Amino acid sequence: MDHTALLYFVGSAGAGKSTLVATLQEWMQHYRYDGVAINLDPGAESVAYEAAIDVREKFTLTEIMEDYSLGPNGAQVVCADLLAVELDWIKEQVDEVKCDYFLVDTPGQTELFLYREASKVFVENLSDRSAMILLLDPLLSRTAEGFVTQLLLASAAHLRFPIPMFPVLTKCDLLEPEEVEQIREWASDLDKLAMAMPNLDGMSGVMSSQLLRVLQVLALESNLLAVSSKEGEGMDDLYSIIQSTFSGGDDLDCLLYTSDA
Repeated sequence: MDHTALLYFVGSAGAGKSTLVATLQEWMQHYRYDGVAINLDPGAESVAYEAAIDVREKFTLTEIMEDYSLGPNGAQVVCADLLAVELDWIKEQVDEVKCDYFLVDTPGQTELFLYREASKVFVENLSDRSAMILLLDPLLSRTAEGFVTQLLLASAAHLRFPIPMFPVLTKCDLLEPEEVEQIREWASDLDKLAMAMPNLDGMSGVMSSQLLRVLQVLALESNLLAVSSKEGEGMDDLYSIIQSTFSGGDDLDCLLYTSDA
């Protein structure tokens, strides 16, 4: 495990986590890089990649629903907590595989991974070389107020998990090129994002202003990567920034986050 890093792909349901894992794995294999996939989603009916480690070997969402007499939502919560129970088993599996990177596909609902204490225990104890690929929804990000909600998600992830984080605008093929460029400008300059926000009256206006101020204090300005699993776009950029972090290259804070100081 000395040279292996775990990359956790996190995002909302439908953001394209599994597809991005599959596309990046295929890209890495094409260029003879070593990437091995892990599936941590017990509710996945199928995955588009070859998973060397699959939590469904231990339990599935359907089994938990039956065993605990739960509906899908309650079973998802139980499954999220059961990941920590299987930590030793997964760690044994990880230790047996020699590779550069594990591509970890997390459960479909963002909150199941970000806000459950079990996930934090999992990340902190499985490996000391980890990073998060945070997928941002392209259609929500196309408006200034929608993009602010995405940054709030990123700030929560950044505070919950003290590991390198790579924000990625996924499915960029769904947007026009000028929309992608606009979003990337907002990400790199929050003052431009503030100017693009609608002039809201009352509490909504105050809240929007204060939220942007908090984001600026957190220095959550980033060189946002835009990727398309469908077109295979951005895989080289994503791999390069990951490699720079874990190969002893430039410091992540210099690569992703800049402050006004």
